[in-house]
Amino acid sequence: MHNLNLKRRRRGQVRAIDFIVSLLLFLLMLSQLILVVINVQSGLNTQIRENLSYEELDTFGRIILQEEGKEFWGYQKSLPNSFGLAQSKTDTSIIIDAAKISRIITGTTFQPSLISGFDQFDYATVKTILGLNSKQDFQLSIHPYLELSMTISEATISSFESLVQVTDANNFLPLKECLIQFFTLDLSTGLIRIEGTEVTDENGQASHEYFDPNFNDPDGEHISIAVAEKGPLWGMTWAHPATIHENVLLGKDSNATIWIGGLNSSSILVSDTHDLQDTPETHFLSYIYKNTQGSYTNGSIIPPSLFEGNSTLNLPNSGLTFGFSIVKVNNVFKVGIGSYPAILDSDLSSGSFYQVFGKISEGAREFAKSSKTYPVYIRGTVMRCRLILWRNR
Repeated sequence: MHNLNLKRRRRGQVRAIDFIVSLLLFLLMLSQLILVVINVQSGLNTQIRENLSYEELDTFGRIILQEEGKEFWGYQKSLPNSFGLAQSKTDTSIIIDAAKISRIITGTTFQPSLISGFDQFDYATVKTILGLNSKQDFQLSIHPYLELSMTISEATISSFESLVQVTDANNFLPLKECLIQFFTLDLSTGLIRIEGTEVTDENGQASHEYFDPNFNDPDGEHISIAVAEKGPLWGMTWAHPATIHENVLLGKDSNATIWIGGLNSSSILVSDTHDLQDTPETHFLSYIYKNTQGSYTNGSIIPPSLFEGNSTLNLPNSGLTFGFSIVKVNNVFKVGIGSYPAILDSDLSSGSFYQVFGKISEGAREFAKSSKTYPVYIRGTVMRCRLILWRNR
């Protein structure tokens, strides 16, 4: 009898231990399941936030890029109550008004009195027009569809060779059978010379040898310019022979700035104002554009003032225009370069001296962010428009 009770107690202890162990295993499995559910839910919440951001970006993009805005946007004394950059509303493609893009270029010293209301289009005002709240920010940039890089080597004692690499920015692959037009810009006179045309090979490269335009003037300087075209796609770059051009400052090292702004479809205003401590010795405004026959035209203007100059150029209703501001101070050339249609790009190496329109991203504070690149038509050319929308915490 005593042994029977002892066996029963032992059996009860074993069952209790089994129950406790099973309970612990169950709780452990349940905790793992809860962690999995929490992680999945967190992932779903993140995805929902991202999807919401993409939906907002899609709606936001249509408002900015596919709406025309108020009539006579950009030339009125008061601000429009809608901010649409489209030239004409369409469901099949995005056609942007080049004059409107020129209006929202930031960081320029262009005189606002020349176009009424120009100085009113700052970022904060545009945010208000678009109905964004204090925690929402956006950024708009416009780039050429072709990316170019150029190197220049001395071919002979009196000639140079320009080598250009062309890349399709859509797929980052070399672009063959692309037409390259070569120019040289004589900085001592402001004159542009058309050097010739080449076609890129299988590797997206083209080279062209040209005579030094300043060979008979040892103190003269020049830069080499290349414009690439493949149908409506285009790109541009420039460089100078570094070995003998140590006194040429391009782009971000230049105090000279140029602004090319649209007055209407057939003329543009080329304006240049620079703030230099010393009086320039020379000042030129030079330009390149395609005429109605499809060939390039170039010219140079001597502004009436050494510190600023304005000129109106009559142009075809489509195509590209490039402007160059050249000043010489203390035997140093400073060159500013602009394009029409305007480029909005913070990467100076890609051919622009203008910052993007909008706010610079603050990654540490971003709660949700999405971006999209749109192909857009501007003056019959195709460019890339990158739009970013984000919310801060």
